[in-house]
Amino acid sequence: MKTLEIDEASWDWIQDINCKGVLFLSQVFIPHMQARKQGSIACMSSISAQRGGGIFGGPHYSSAKAGVLGLAKAMAREFGPDGIRVNCVTPGLIQTDITGGKLTDEMRREIIKGIPLNRLGDANDVAGIYLFLASDLSAYVTGAVIDVNGGMLIHG
Repeated sequence: MKTLEIDEASWDWIQDINCKGVLFLSQVFIPHMQARKQGSIACMSSISAQRGGGIFGGPHYSSAKAGVLGLAKAMAREFGPDGIRVNCVTPGLIQTDITGGKLTDEMRREIIKGIPLNRLGDANDVAGIYLFLASDLSAYVTGAVIDVNGGMLIHG
């Protein structure tokens, strides 16, 4: 979907799922984490937020996922003194049932050309990062954005 094709209902739906979802779910759990003086919130953003577009999502999706990045960083600053860590994961193109039917073999080959690890990611690649962020192995990590994209978006 292109910018001029986005209607208000589509915009609201994407923003609600992504930004409001993260905010309201966090609001449910943060008081319990504050009481324990510890916790970890790992938000799901997207490479689309960093690139300004993705393979499948439109500008409203990129905007929503960028909003998640900003919200996560703001919460990391606000709740760090309470012992709560807040981080963001930004997956690239991950092979799921959602992408399965949309990628042609030619598209897949072209996308993989831009990935230094020479493959698309899978759900286990993303799950491992969330396990790390939930564990004490990441006890001193907050406000971070962790790319899970095989090097597709190597930052300078």
